[in-house]
Amino acid sequence: MSDEIAANKTQLLAHIERDWTAINALFDSLTEAQLTDIRNPDGWAIKDHIAHLTAWEQSVIAFLTGKPRHTGLDVPEAVYSNDHIDKINAVIFNKRKDLPLDEVRQTFQSIHQHLMGLIAPLTDDDLKKPYTHYLPDESGEGQGPPAINLIRGNTTEHYREHQEWIEDMLKTTGA
Repeated sequence: MSDEIAANKTQLLAHIERDWTAINALFDSLTEAQLTDIRNPDGWAIKDHIAHLTAWEQSVIAFLTGKPRHTGLDVPEAVYSNDHIDKINAVIFNKRKDLPLDEVRQTFQSIHQHLMGLIAPLTDDDLKKPYTHYLPDESGEGQGPPAINLIRGNTTEHYREHQEWIEDMLKTTGA
């Protein structure tokens, strides 16, 4: 998989499509038992990785619609504001770990389609606008990164990161 960074909308959409297709091909190749029973040392099943990716895509939907990202993640604002990614991810995991596999997979698909519908009308100029353009009331230093960075980090880059972890989980178990 390429480490090249998508710098404009055309590249971003191509990278998202490439990596979305790849991670879904991986998920589609696995059995229900592999998706639910193989766990990493933290206790996450592959299904939990899917729910996690969904939550972070929901945070981008919140961002693009002017809502605080913690609402998309469904985590308390205080947890999100402290910027402890492991705590945020633990809350996401605990809230979603008992969801049925079918629901997790369907939600992953529908949230992705919703997000892509929000990205479609954006221009390169929209994607260059800083974080504070979309969420002016969120605290932080400066104007924050451009929107394209946030979208890229929570889609294409995030899919690749989790795909690698999942492939390692599968190798470790001999699956």
